[in-house]
Amino acid sequence: MGSIRLILAISVVLAHSGAIFGLSFVGGQIAVQSFYIISGFYMSLILNEKYINENNSYKLFISNRFLRLYPIYWAVLLLTILLSIAASIASGGHSLGKAQAYLTYYDQLSIGSFLFLILTNIGLFLQDTVLFLGLDQITGNLFFTENFRLCKPVVSNFLLVPQAWTIGIELTFYLIAPFIVRRRLSSILLWIVASLSFRIILYYRGLDFDPWTYRFFPTELLFFLLGNVSYRIYCEIKNQDINPVIGRTLLSVLLLFTFSYSKIETSFTIYIYYLLFFISLPFIFKVTKNWKKDAAIGELSFPIYISHLLILSVIQRLNFPAFGSMGLTLTVVTILFSILLNEFIAKRIEKIRQNRVRVNPN
Repeated sequence: MGSIRLILAISVVLAHSGAIFGLSFVGGQIAVQSFYIISGFYMSLILNEKYINENNSYKLFISNRFLRLYPIYWAVLLLTILLSIAASIASGGHSLGKAQAYLTYYDQLSIGSFLFLILTNIGLFLQDTVLFLGLDQITGNLFFTENFRLCKPVVSNFLLVPQAWTIGIELTFYLIAPFIVRRRLSSILLWIVASLSFRIILYYRGLDFDPWTYRFFPTELLFFLLGNVSYRIYCEIKNQDINPVIGRTLLSVLLLFTFSYSKIETSFTIYIYYLLFFISLPFIFKVTKNWKKDAAIGELSFPIYISHLLILSVIQRLNFPAFGSMGLTLTVVTILFSILLNEFIAKRIEKIRQNRVRVNPN
């Protein structure tokens, strides 16, 4: 599924920079929610097939998840801070780059608000909740708001790696996944119905806009659990003699659909895409799970996702010439940068993670 993950990551890049040859793929929201389905699938897979018997340790599972995410995130966060410092030096202290909100509103933040924002930037947890907060400029305290974009300042501007809010949601799912994904299918289906019902209730109560449409964990849980059901379908077919042409065909159709999504204009396109994604996943995984090159491509998806806004800010600050379009330029440069992150950080951390499972299961 590596190629699918890569294209979804590029979809987010294009959502923040512009189309490539008129194509913007599935856009940011669908890409993020599709990643949630994949995450639900993979977490169900490893918790049921890897973290079992002597490896059945909640601490081991959680710490290995952290090792997969935090090193690359912290590298991008550190580079973002360094770039902000460079911007401050270059502007004589008048600009602070991605940290500009802190320079502008530092005297309006209470100690508690300041510490919360700093800690969530460092620790990732609760970054998604920032999208539901406003800042009272008189008291300096944070408060709940239905629409963060109507508040001044927009509190999400205090996030130095703003797209990392999705990782906050991922981490929340990781914390509860060991207690959910092994339950009976009837329980999973009940949770799916509950999450979907909650989404519908919010929609008809007027909360049919961002951040409620894809940043609210209780309603996003639906997608993680669809991944769990997709894994259960895989369990039913993995030992069956199914023609691999089926998996390859579904992969090709899903990739084509993802590429051309922005050119398909129907009110039901999004639902057709999710349905195809959900149904295809078990068959695609069955046929691609031993494709090493496909897996290697997929490993670039997280570095691409978490670093592309940093690269965009560098390109804009240096007036880097765009070749073709900004979307194409940012995609190419981000992929190259992500290869470096993968080689020098992710692969080394991955060796540590795998050794911990084999050598220190408890």
